[in-house]
Amino acid sequence: MAKQDNLALGQRWLSDTEAELGLGTIVLIETRTVTVLFPATGESRVYASQTAPLTRIKFAVDDTVKSHEGWELVVEHVEEIDGQLIYVGQRTDNQEAAILKETFIDHHFQLNQPEQRLLNGQFDDPKWFDLREQCLTHQFNHSTSPLLGFVGARVDLIPHQLHIASEIGRRHAPRVLLADEVGLGKTIEAALIIHQQLLTERAQRVLIVVPSSLVHQWLVEMLRRVNLAFSVFDAERCEAMAEDACNPFEAEQLIICSLDFLTHNSRYYQQALEAQWDLMVVDEAHHLTWSEGQPSQEYQVIEDLAKVTKGVLLLTATPDQLGHESHFARLRLLDPARFHDYHSFVNEEKQYSQLAQAINPLLSGESLSDEDIEAIAQFADKDMLQGINTASTKQKNKLLHTLLDRHGTGRLLFRNSRAGVKGFPKRQLFSHGLRLPIEYATLLASEPENIQLQLAPERHPDLVNIWTDIDPRVDWFISQLKSLKGKKVLTICANASTALQLSEALRIKAGTRSTVFHEGMSIVDRDRAANYFAQSDDGAQVLICSEIGSEGRNFQFAHHLILFDLPLVPDLLEQRIGRLDRIGQKYDVCIHVPYFDMSAQQVLLDWYHQGLGAFEHTCPTGMTVYEETQELLHECIKDPENTDKCFQLINQTALLHKELKKRLEQGRDKLLELNSSGHGRVEQFLTQISDAEDSPTLELFMTRLFDSLGILQEEHDESCYLLKPTEKMIGPLPGLDEEGMTVTYERPTATLLEHVHFLSWDHPMIQHAMDILTTDVTGKSAVALCQDKSKPAGSYWLECLFVLSAKADKGLQLARFLPPTPIKVCVDANLQLTDKHFTRLDPVLPKMGNQLINALKSQLEKCLEHSHQHAEKSAQAIKSQRIAQMNELLSDELARLEGLQQVNPAIRDDEIEHVAKQIINLEKVMSNAKLHLEAVRFVVNNP
Repeated sequence: MAKQDNLALGQRWLSDTEAELGLGTIVLIETRTVTVLFPATGESRVYASQTAPLTRIKFAVDDTVKSHEGWELVVEHVEEIDGQLIYVGQRTDNQEAAILKETFIDHHFQLNQPEQRLLNGQFDDPKWFDLREQCLTHQFNHSTSPLLGFVGARVDLIPHQLHIASEIGRRHAPRVLLADEVGLGKTIEAALIIHQQLLTERAQRVLIVVPSSLVHQWLVEMLRRVNLAFSVFDAERCEAMAEDACNPFEAEQLIICSLDFLTHNSRYYQQALEAQWDLMVVDEAHHLTWSEGQPSQEYQVIEDLAKVTKGVLLLTATPDQLGHESHFARLRLLDPARFHDYHSFVNEEKQYSQLAQAINPLLSGESLSDEDIEAIAQFADKDMLQGINTASTKQKNKLLHTLLDRHGTGRLLFRNSRAGVKGFPKRQLFSHGLRLPIEYATLLASEPENIQLQLAPERHPDLVNIWTDIDPRVDWFISQLKSLKGKKVLTICANASTALQLSEALRIKAGTRSTVFHEGMSIVDRDRAANYFAQSDDGAQVLICSEIGSEGRNFQFAHHLILFDLPLVPDLLEQRIGRLDRIGQKYDVCIHVPYFDMSAQQVLLDWYHQGLGAFEHTCPTGMTVYEETQELLHECIKDPENTDKCFQLINQTALLHKELKKRLEQGRDKLLELNSSGHGRVEQFLTQISDAEDSPTLELFMTRLFDSLGILQEEHDESCYLLKPTEKMIGPLPGLDEEGMTVTYERPTATLLEHVHFLSWDHPMIQHAMDILTTDVTGKSAVALCQDKSKPAGSYWLECLFVLSAKADKGLQLARFLPPTPIKVCVDANLQLTDKHFTRLDPVLPKMGNQLINALKSQLEKCLEHSHQHAEKSAQAIKSQRIAQMNELLSDELARLEGLQQVNPAIRDDEIEHVAKQIINLEKVMSNAKLHLEAVRFVVNNP
């Protein structure tokens, strides 16, 4: 590449002052002027021949040059005919010999090597150098942070959830059962695990299999909680993709589908099997029924998928005490080699049950009996038990953590109960008996066998358009909202049409601000409705939801819940109440239930309240009791005036509920719960997250970066900003549309206002914004003036920003140990290394900058050479340090796993093999890491 060449038609030149024009072609040469056409933009420029601010583009042997048709050529030989260059070499796409005239070089070519841009007079404002350095530094810190995958999740910082997610998310191909009770956040735990597995590149392809009714909930949760956009697969979508004659499951990386879809479509199930998955998540796993010799079809589908998938997460809220054989079946899906015989499993579990009972005194601060110590001795070294009753708290905690590591299913099973987790509100029931209208009574008497009609008479076709005029629940509803003036009220009913009609009646009769939320709305419209409800001043007082309102959304800024009707299934009732009854709810949850006296509605209300206590307490026994009493319950619903039968139902339900609840409490494995809660181990992790979020670094950095990229960030309120693209925007930013978006950097705001985007180091928009800058040529070279009165005028420095990087298979997690690592070197005019920092730099006009560069070109080349030598020394030191850290960390992990495997068969061979191979391969890859120059800045003193 040269500044002075004999001009000829067809030659390719770059503009030193307008690099954005791309590569120009000389189209006209006159006595004193030259005309250059820039095909990339369609513009042309006329320059004086002797002073044209142009740089001739020439490629050398071994350079790669791109043609305007898109293919690339590795140069083997260069010829010149009539002033035009002709490149001879081999194409990279088909390895065929080819010739490329310079006229046909890609019009969008730009100099991208920092030293080439600087020495050829193509430089930018000095601020871009600083921004590039900050982006690379922040990206390095993010990749190596222990908080990776956690700071960006839109969740409250709940200790047990974060502990489970960090414990499981850091494993290679985790295979575990998440069995927390309802309301403790299994979906959030799974989302955090998936998020971390993807960000740390332990997984790339994820399949989520859920009941049909939960597909949308999972889709929304993944996007809202952790910014992961999953694709929903069903028969319609797969049929549409069938024309491509490829496996549709290989077309996307992140997929959600229903279990019914897989069981009812053998062809697509087979394709799902053939696709390679890194992680599979199965919700409601307790519905997978199994017995020796008679597994259900659903169980077999998941079993076959589990066999070909590296990592498996099973989610269930049903404790094993309510079906020990089913519990074994779920563990069998995770590790069939270990859990191959049910009777052996029962015997093994008895030992761990004895251990769990033996450590109870240790947990409550009491002394261990000789029998307790003898039971514990089977799982711990004897020296750890010496003098344990008089040992310090630290020693006792060490013993507990050792037992947790060696606990039988403690590595496979994570379970927290509400009894062991603090922070839940109280629940109060307010039931309101109303007279049954004559119109309803007549219809119900004519169809006693129709259970759905008995519970929701307003759904009858004859009344569907007039029921709001005759149903006393409507007037009661209006009166109730007036009595709760100033309070947010969530209302849930079974059907979307009921919700819509109730909202319309409320508008006409009372004028109360309300909004609806149902499955017929788009996700955007649901977000708007939820936001309108969430607004404290001008928002809706009441949000009226169909059943979908009990899935996926938390409205815990409200604490009044009106159940306009009652679901027949206990789990669904718990889901409804769970929209408000969450950890972090500040007030008692008030549950209002209108019902008709002496009707099916009262039977169901009494069954829930008097039999199960399901309104004022969570009911883990609900589904089991429902299955046992279903026949009698249905009989009472059909004949609500049979008081004897209803009395029998309540008594039978209460006795069964009491017995099952007693068994659950007796069977609680407190050691397992201690392991699942993370108590004593997760507190420091929580502090680190809180400290990171208290820092203003991200907000200050992004304010500057957004401004530089041409994105307007203006204050919306105390905790939110409005982001909008401007005409000066450098390039499209994924996720930011023309209308803009509301964002916050504060977790409390993000968890309260779900329409607001929560920006963190984990957020893809932050990473995309930094990628836009680091992948662009802007800022690769810069020239600046400083004002240092302690140095003579004309003194200069060259700052070089290098990056040390390597390439490896994603499964090795190279970024965990050696992500692209910035190395900054600054040398002065005497080629001496200096730690000079510039607080204020002024940009330089193109003409002056070129004069400075041309005058000091040979010296700058020497500075570049010395800088590279210094950077190489630093790179070698960094490689040695990072390799040593990797070896220490992974060797400790390997030794721990090998030791634990001797006493805990839950440690799989493939986990150990993976870590062993990871150490060997990472050392090789990290040793071969290469250094490249990322950016240069030439600073001249002008005091």
